[in-house]
Amino acid sequence: MNDTELRVDHHRFQEQTLLNAAQAIRNTIVGRLHDDGLNHHDVQARVKTAKSAAEKISRRDADGQLKYPGGSEALDDLIGVRVILFVESDIDAVAIALTSQFICHDDEDKTAMMRKNGGIGYAGRHLTLEVPADNPPTACAEYPGQRFEVQIRTVLQHAWAEFEHDIRFKGSSRDNAEISRAFTMASTLIELADQQFVNISDILKRLQSETSATQAEEQHPLDAASLQVVLDRVFPDYPRSKAGHYGWLVKVMAASGVNTVSEAEAWFASADRDKVSRMMGYRFAPGQVRVADDFLLQALGEKYVAATKTVGNDSNREGKLRARLKKLRTERDRP
Repeated sequence: MNDTELRVDHHRFQEQTLLNAAQAIRNTIVGRLHDDGLNHHDVQARVKTAKSAAEKISRRDADGQLKYPGGSEALDDLIGVRVILFVESDIDAVAIALTSQFICHDDEDKTAMMRKNGGIGYAGRHLTLEVPADNPPTACAEYPGQRFEVQIRTVLQHAWAEFEHDIRFKGSSRDNAEISRAFTMASTLIELADQQFVNISDILKRLQSETSATQAEEQHPLDAASLQVVLDRVFPDYPRSKAGHYGWLVKVMAASGVNTVSEAEAWFASADRDKVSRMMGYRFAPGQVRVADDFLLQALGEKYVAATKTVGNDSNREGKLRARLKKLRTERDRP
């Protein structure tokens, strides 16, 4: 084992600790996306191997100086997380959500930089984050100060990046002009496809917000599909949540005594979106399920907390609801 590998092993690289931290960070991010109702395809976490870390900290610049003279202590990407989304327009909201949860040391929008410079190629948003020592997320309480890198991409951007990396960096065709031209063409098509996905999402929200309430059988038992139609119409300015979250909200509403489409329509007909948004202080547009959850919390207060605190698998839901309820109480309601 060379000196670099020893430095990795003895200073910072404790693989099992990093693996545990990576899982805790991933769970926290998934929980935050769920709490904010942000739709996503997948959240992946990985830990850099000792060999890969040793190779990186041994790199030198053109003058022969080490690029990472601090050894593994200088590496922020020993833990890497990828958040993969369906539409590009959700990237900003996810970035804001994560920088609200963790300390942000760097935020690099590679997509914006590439397009500003007229380039074609890799696209994505890169964040360098740290678990805060003060009031860390519950799942990360054992890892204060742990830094990690997050890449936020769409499904199409992720597919392009993974395939390019596999071909160019693991294969033998790195400098092949024909392959480079094909990747450039593919990158352009992916950018166009991502924009069309955003357009499709916008058109779908507009069409569904225009749907007449009479098209739904109002006495029909509330289910995930019918609730989504209701929320599309009531909260057209908020993005759709992850598909499975609508089924969870059906259970939450049932626990609150709302069981039919007509009852859901009646509840949300009185929703003051601006008031709830102002009281919650949203920094970005959360998903429809989160907005609906906040509205019901604002309307029902402690009764809602008691009725729904055990719905779902989030053992911290009661604490989160009570923290949000403090924001939603008006001065008149405060003791």
